[in-house]
Amino acid sequence: MPIYEYACRKCGAGFEKRLKYEERLAAQTCPSCGATGAVLRMSAPALVGAGASRSGSADVGTCPSTGQPCSCGHAHPH
Repeated sequence: MPIYEYACRKCGAGFEKRLKYEERLAAQTCPSCGATGAVLRMSAPALVGAGASRSGSADVGTCPSTGQPCSCGHAHPH
């Protein structure tokens, strides 16, 4: 089962849940404040196994869009 990331609309806490694909859009309860209706967040998929990264190690730089570490394959300054 995939792990989905959520953000609470009330308190802003982030949390993860392991759910079936069909369950991902159902209302989720925040473990921090108990509010329902957390927002499903988009996240990068984890690459696991042989051939998951280019040349054996990920080319991590700083993403110009977010300022966060990134290995999306675009040219990023290190």
